[in-house]
Amino acid sequence: MNKAALFMLVGMITAIEADAQASLSPSPTAPKIDGSVSAGEYEYSTTVNGIKVSAILGDEGNLYLAVEARTSGWVALGTGSLAMKGSRLYMAAMRDGKPVFSEFMAAGHGTAPVKDTVASSWAVGSSGGSTTLELAVPSSAALSDGSLKIIFSYSTSPDFRIKHRSRGSLSIAIK
Repeated sequence: MNKAALFMLVGMITAIEADAQASLSPSPTAPKIDGSVSAGEYEYSTTVNGIKVSAILGDEGNLYLAVEARTSGWVALGTGSLAMKGSRLYMAAMRDGKPVFSEFMAAGHGTAPVKDTVASSWAVGSSGGSTTLELAVPSSAALSDGSLKIIFSYSTSPDFRIKHRSRGSLSIAIK
């Protein structure tokens, strides 16, 4: 195994172990879905492999998520699994100054279109060399077995067909 692959594997295991104690409780506040994450806007926030992930569970039944990376390419977040297989993926980028967003189901190491989208709102922002995706999804579409299992990644290209440059995964308990 090369050093880069070993470093990424250790980083992913460390992230999962470090966040094993992380938890979300329903909150009466909801973030503003505007493509920009402000300090204190989310209950939970961490950075793994250069990717900032934030989450808050609204008491009205929505789960609010954000993913941000230093890239002018796409950012992505997936719910439902700690691996691509079994995840619902949300990908976003800025292309020619316009936000682009798509929902997919993971199919092995690829994606397949979804018939029914679940994101009730989303926003993509680009500022200071970073791209951010914020979205709201029904918690019933993202939570299982008392936890939120998410994957996340980014690419240096805004083309969704281009492979990720970095990725990670987390499991967060729901109280």
